[in-house]
Amino acid sequence: MKCCNVYENNSIKKVLGQTLRPGGFSLTEKSVRFCRLEPEDNVLDLGCGMGATVGYLYENHGIKAIGVDPSEKLIGFARRNYEFADFILGTGENIPFEEASFKGVFAECALSLMEDLGAALKEILRVLKKGGWLVITDVYAKNPIHVKELDDISINSCMRGLHDLKHLEKRLKRLGFDIMLLEDCSDLLRSLMVNIVFSYGSMDAFWSKTTDNCTQVCKFQEILKACKPGYFLMIARKGDADYERYCI
Repeated sequence: MKCCNVYENNSIKKVLGQTLRPGGFSLTEKSVRFCRLEPEDNVLDLGCGMGATVGYLYENHGIKAIGVDPSEKLIGFARRNYEFADFILGTGENIPFEEASFKGVFAECALSLMEDLGAALKEILRVLKKGGWLVITDVYAKNPIHVKELDDISINSCMRGLHDLKHLEKRLKRLGFDIMLLEDCSDLLRSLMVNIVFSYGSMDAFWSKTTDNCTQVCKFQEILKACKPGYFLMIARKGDADYERYCI
């Protein structure tokens, strides 16, 4: 059970800003252009946090996205910051929308936070229209043999859910997604880590501050070093087959 939610800690905004992820909106913008999303398209921001992507999509592209997040605190910030948008309390494992509701789903540093990744991917498949887009930006382990060791860590951070990238690709393809773009963006993660060290003096100090001195920080840091974290952008497209085919 995860107990230390770093995203609800005010200190993390010092280095991550409103987006709460590496790279700000750079990969969001690239994804909108790649998917050719238009103002009339229904878009879901899964794990919307404080609503930064929802605000960006509307203010820069006229896309009125809907945000979903399990944190009441972050949803509260989102509703105050972007009064024009709809923000709903919910999880990726149980998305509160009907089948084929969206042309696009953004999961920016969100899938690594899911308690049940398989269930979340099936839910995304369900709410996407045929030919709809799934945009993933997230962290992965360049040395994935140590990923399982993170299961016993109680810190609620995307770094706890590092992806095995090859395994994620296989899961998506089995569900009927086509991988349209996959890029390594680890330079954005490195830049973030430099900023963290500059701001806090060390990664240990950062994790201690953002987890309110969680006792597992040292162990967490050791496992992360062994995993060698990277960052990626993946854009997948839902195939034309019926949803039920992949949920038997």
